Amino acid sequence: MPSVTGSRSSPSSPAASALAQAYRAALYRIDIEPPLVMRIDEAHPALHAQFPRGGVFLTACNPRSRRLRPAANARRLRALQRAVERLGHAWLPGRGMDPRGSWPEEPSLWIPGLSRDAGLQLARRFGQNALVWCGPDTVAHLAWVRPPTASIC
Repeated sequence: MPSVTGSRSSPSSPAASALAQAYRAALYRIDIEPPLVMRIDEAHPALHAQFPRGGVFLTACNPRSRRLRPAANARRLRALQRAVERLGHAWLPGRGMDPRGSWPEEPSLWIPGLSRDAGLQLARRFGQNALVWCGPDTVAHLAWVRPPTASIC
C-alpha cells in the first residue's frame, strides 16, 4: 500500500517496515467493468479515461491495521459512504487485496475527484494508517496519515 509519499518519517522498526511493505505490495481494485487494479508507484492509463482528475482509494475497515469483525467493518464502511456523500462526492466500490493472502480483503471506496488532503482528513477520521491517491498523471501513491510504527500491526 505505501509509497511513503506524505509521510513524516520512514519506518524504522522491523514491524513498521513489514507493515509498510504490506501496504506497498497490496493491490487496490476498483470494481468497474472491467475491474481496474492499481499498484503503488505505477501509472494506470486506463484510469485517466474514466477519472481524468484522479481520486482517492480509501477504506474504513480495520482501523490502525487492527482486525475487526465483518459486521463492525460493514458499519464503518457504510459510515464512510455517508461521509463521502455528505461531501458531495460519488464513490465506487473497491477492495484492498493482499496478494500473499495473509490479510483478508478489505472493502474500500474509490472516490473520483477527491483531493489527497480531503482524503487524508477522512482517513484520519476513520482511523486509517494511509490511503491511495492518484492525480491526473494516474500514478498510484500512498499517503500516510501517520507513519507506521512498531505499535501498528
